Amino acid sequence: MKVILSRKGFDKSAGGYPSPHLVDSGRLISFPIPEDEKVNTCIRYSDLSFDQDNSYLDLMEQLGIKKYSKSTIAHLDPDINASVIPRNHSQWRGIFGQSSAAQSHLSRKNIQVGDLFLFFGWFKDAVRTAAGYRYVNGTHKHVIWGYMQVGEIEQIDKAGKYDTWKLSHSHYMYRDREMNTAYISPATLSFNSDIPGCGAFNYSESLVLTQKDQQKRSVWKLPSFFHPDMGTRTSYHENIFSKSGKKVWELNDDHCILNSVGRGQEFVVEGNEEVEKWAKELIQQQFI
Repeated sequence: MKVILSRKGFDKSAGGYPSPHLVDSGRLISFPIPEDEKVNTCIRYSDLSFDQDNSYLDLMEQLGIKKYSKSTIAHLDPDINASVIPRNHSQWRGIFGQSSAAQSHLSRKNIQVGDLFLFFGWFKDAVRTAAGYRYVNGTHKHVIWGYMQVGEIEQIDKAGKYDTWKLSHSHYMYRDREMNTAYISPATLSFNSDIPGCGAFNYSESLVLTQKDQQKRSVWKLPSFFHPDMGTRTSYHENIFSKSGKKVWELNDDHCILNSVGRGQEFVVEGNEEVEKWAKELIQQQFI
């Protein structure tokens, strides 16, 4: 099993703000990036359900994010949280779409059925006030917010015929994409049939990638078995030193430090079964 650390949700260039970690409930609300202007999936931020009375757009406005309106379309990808929008088909399963250079990378890494995506993104703590939620300064970090095991891989052709329940997903609706591909979750995990094949996490310290008290969220603290000296290969981070001589990895007794790169959407991790065990445990701990 390969583990893919996949960067998804708002970032500096797409969205422009962190997603919130709601401290009172532990919820991690990953804001999907805005949809491309040429695509209209009819899924707006105002359609995404935050709670019974509020949408994602309402939460954004509480947090001071004013650049989006009731008509702004969201690129809901990965679509792995069944409760975010009404599901009209009992066959619904999670879908993650990828294309172009990022899909080329996944193809070269031979991602296949059974492999496991862990989705991470840029988060900031948010606390509830009388006026709604507000961000807490100095709490930026990368956090793993969701997961999806690969149950099926489907190449999306312009003239192809596909299951009706898939068609509202952006990658099925707009097919003029190079190497357009859908990764579809199974109903349940292959290694634990009591757990859905995809889902979103509640906050736990074990999900935080950024080293504690580190101002740069791209500096990660990971278990020591992620280090290349342990036989682990992580795409875009294969070498201990960068070409310019900067240290990428640092190995300590019980952990390692990774200066993660800003480029690349998917970091494919392979070569060490301890990483697989770690990923499975992260998921299963959410269901204890």
